[in-house]
Amino acid sequence: MNGKRKKRRETGQVLIFAVVILIILLIAAVFLFDLHSIIRAKIKLDTAEQAAALAAGRWQMRSLNLIGEINLIKAADTLLSDDVIPTVGDDDAAKIASADKTLTEMQSRISFCGPLIAFGAAQQAAKNNGINTYASDSSGDLKTVYSDLNNYLDKLDPSSEYYNYGDIAEYLNYYKWREPYVAMLKLILSQGLAVRPNGRFPGIESVDPPWLDDETLYSAILNKTWCNPNLNAIVKYIDSYWNGKWWNVDFEHTSFPEESEIYTLGVKFTGSVTQATLEKALEETLSTARLERLQSINWCAYDSKWPRYAADGTSENLNYSGPNNDGLNYWSRGMFLYSDLNKSMFYGGATAYAECYQYIRLMSKYKSRMSRPAAAEGTSGAADQLARAREALRNDLIRTTSEETLKVGNDSSADTDSGGAVAKPLGALSDGSPPPDAVIILPVFTNVAMIPSTMQRCRPLRVEFSDLEKFLIWLSEVDDLANPGTAPPEGTQSYLTALQTLADPTFRKSGWNNDYTAAALNVSAYFGDDYKYDPETNPSGAGWLQQIWVGTDSSVEESASSAITEKSAGWNTRIYSGKKYILRDSSGNLVTNEQMICRWTPGGSGGTVSGTRIGPSRL
Repeated sequence: MNGKRKKRRETGQVLIFAVVILIILLIAAVFLFDLHSIIRAKIKLDTAEQAAALAAGRWQMRSLNLIGEINLIKAADTLLSDDVIPTVGDDDAAKIASADKTLTEMQSRISFCGPLIAFGAAQQAAKNNGINTYASDSSGDLKTVYSDLNNYLDKLDPSSEYYNYGDIAEYLNYYKWREPYVAMLKLILSQGLAVRPNGRFPGIESVDPPWLDDETLYSAILNKTWCNPNLNAIVKYIDSYWNGKWWNVDFEHTSFPEESEIYTLGVKFTGSVTQATLEKALEETLSTARLERLQSINWCAYDSKWPRYAADGTSENLNYSGPNNDGLNYWSRGMFLYSDLNKSMFYGGATAYAECYQYIRLMSKYKSRMSRPAAAEGTSGAADQLARAREALRNDLIRTTSEETLKVGNDSSADTDSGGAVAKPLGALSDGSPPPDAVIILPVFTNVAMIPSTMQRCRPLRVEFSDLEKFLIWLSEVDDLANPGTAPPEGTQSYLTALQTLADPTFRKSGWNNDYTAAALNVSAYFGDDYKYDPETNPSGAGWLQQIWVGTDSSVEESASSAITEKSAGWNTRIYSGKKYILRDSSGNLVTNEQMICRWTPGGSGGTVSGTRIGPSRL
């Protein structure tokens, strides 16, 4: 009887265990469902962005080629008239001038209408790939691009209090642009907007020094992210650079480009074309009579955004924003691209940017307690991950949240950085040189392709100044960085704090100390801190970038001897002291934090660590 009672008391224990397992599996299934939804949304958005950018870029290519064809018609008409009409009288000259005027009006019309066709094509491509004109399937909120485009239309409307184009001529290069331009924009708006385009809108450009216009620099300073390309470079400037008003900033306000501000082609009309330019463009030697006639034509040429070099060909153009802009070889074989860039690719000009976002509804209302690892000095913060994981486990791994939606994608009206896809019309002259080398536009564009989104700067549709632009405008009037006299614009205090931090020589030397001279120390010294920079005890020590990188080998026992031992490991030699080790490359040089963490590339000639600088690579 006792045995039967005991057996009855134990029945149902497996059921309890099974219920617990089922609950865990259910939670896991919900997590996996949300993960699948996020991945699916991300893939759909990326596909839509790329399709939209390619569609817009193709219409930019067609528009440029059509403008180039009209340039050739101008040339052919003028050259033929020299042969066909022996004596050109006033009437004939008037006919030539009238033809030039008509063809120029056609080119101006294309510079407005072609990009807006690109704008409409981008929207349709995104919608064909499943992107909504609303923030989410269940949301009644239109995408924020609607608000920006409506603001832009207000500035184009003479009856609006926000009208901002009163000083622009009614006719631009013989084309009455405003009414048809606004009508096309409204038509596209009425069809629904799914993606945000790029163009030339109110802002500042040609910032000097250019690194002040880098949004990421300021957060890099505040977080001591020494691997940031601009921070990495400027902390190495000689000490005398930081004397006086080193923050003196110069820039140009963006002006109306006299063409579409959305998906801008980058054209201008000029009659000042040299003989060498005309002969190269037309591939023939010109007589004096033909040259004079051709020089009187109003050619459609590439504007200042296209050429890589200034007019004299001796220095890089400040307006240029294409690949290799700062003279460093970001885009080399083995770094981000399969092969080196063709030389014909080194030009700026027209690009097509597209970004979109979507809010997706989550099934789960639970989240991990483990937050994003905090950034350690000069690193991504991975060093803190284990500690944070342990903390999450001690305080329950899962927490509830009221958030039921998650944003996937990018929205430039709210997000700091642009994050869409970029496409570019590609082409080359007959000798393989970039298209703007011909100065006048020719029908040489043969393809459109995706490029890394950081290879050429794009300004997303945004009618108002950004916070950074407001700050730089304010900074241009500041004479004392420590006591500026007036407060920076609202929301820009962090930029000022960052520049004040950069002004401190202690901060700069903690990253890179120009007073440091590498000495032939015993390798055991690099496992300690005595050789490192300290403003009080070692002012001539090594900054973080110059310090020797130290790793930890988890496979080595804690009790391992601190005696120095060396082990060969492919392109490097590991030098151990207990669990810790440093690296020596095949040339015998010890590997620094800068080489290992910021920009190291094993392999290459002799398998050495390369100093090639890393650039962004999102495609």
